[in-house]
Amino acid sequence: MSERKIFLTDEKTTVFTCPKCEYSTTRDVSKYKELEKAVKVKCKCRCGHVYSVLLERREYFRKKVDLPGVCIFGPDKRKTPMTVKDMSRIGLKLEVEDPSGLKAGDKVLAEFNLDDKKKSLIRKMLVIRTISGNSLGAKFCSIEPGSTYDTAIRFYMFS
Repeated sequence: MSERKIFLTDEKTTVFTCPKCEYSTTRDVSKYKELEKAVKVKCKCRCGHVYSVLLERREYFRKKVDLPGVCIFGPDKRKTPMTVKDMSRIGLKLEVEDPSGLKAGDKVLAEFNLDDKKKSLIRKMLVIRTISGNSLGAKFCSIEPGSTYDTAIRFYMFS
């Protein structure tokens, strides 16, 4: 049984597409919108194929990556090695070598290179949303469609 991911929007319905015959049907998913855990739905197509779908409540697609870089923070501009583990158009999941002194709400500067053809440099200010061990969830402080960094991220996300 194959598994696909569907991103939920503000609508009460979403489109399910059979991976075998590509038949699409619209279903009500409003009962899943407020659940805190991941939701896996088993679907049976009219062609008889059974498949499962993971309903994703994130606003933007997240891409798994493994990009080394540096995280700069604090009044002394402390640098600690980091690895970007996943990214979206609005934020990053990082693993930092030493998160001591960091807390949710702090701002940090992340510097890393994408693994695209140009090895695009990304240098973005982030606000930390969550901390779990050495793992940080962070959102970009600003997104400017014309900026070099944001343009590189936008193209990278869909490559």
